[in-house]
Amino acid sequence: MLNLLPKIGVEIPCSCLALNTPMTIGTSLFTLDFKGGIKIRVEVNPNEPLNSVRLRVVGHKISAELPANGTEDATTVTIEQNDLDIDAKSVLRLISKFPPKFEQLMVLSFTMTIDNPGAVLRNAGIQATVPSEPLVLSTKNPVQLTSKLTKFPPKGDIYKLTTPMELVLPDNPDTTIVRIDQFPVKVGTL
Repeated sequence: MLNLLPKIGVEIPCSCLALNTPMTIGTSLFTLDFKGGIKIRVEVNPNEPLNSVRLRVVGHKISAELPANGTEDATTVTIEQNDLDIDAKSVLRLISKFPPKFEQLMVLSFTMTIDNPGAVLRNAGIQATVPSEPLVLSTKNPVQLTSKLTKFPPKGDIYKLTTPMELVLPDNPDTTIVRIDQFPVKVGTL
């Protein structure tokens, strides 16, 4: 019988494209087009070794440009994996062999770097002491994206957020600086 799950140990690079992503900073709404990629390593899932595998994120980086606003320079917003994915919680589960159907849950913790925070915060109406260096935010809680697939690796499949994405200053986790309610990201192998 053909095993439909990917082989243990293989690393799979994928492209990521999240167009028209609404991002709220303060009370202002911005729309960004994120582009980049993610790389995952397939590992044994000790909880369900026959019908699923764990997916460890070994690289993740996407970015978008906020256009210049008259007197302000363009701003790059970059989402990048925090550190090594120590406790892999992402899972690919085989839910039907014929026809093949998979369910994938991606669990991500990352930082968001805004390279020109002054322009963004001023445009968002946030009156605060604006740092001259890039603003680095962290996920308040791990972000969860899900997708139903007919094959794996994905070939342009859409992944959706299960709950809104909230980003905070690491030393002030109670105040959300950036919120993303929708993040339909198209993922495909390279």
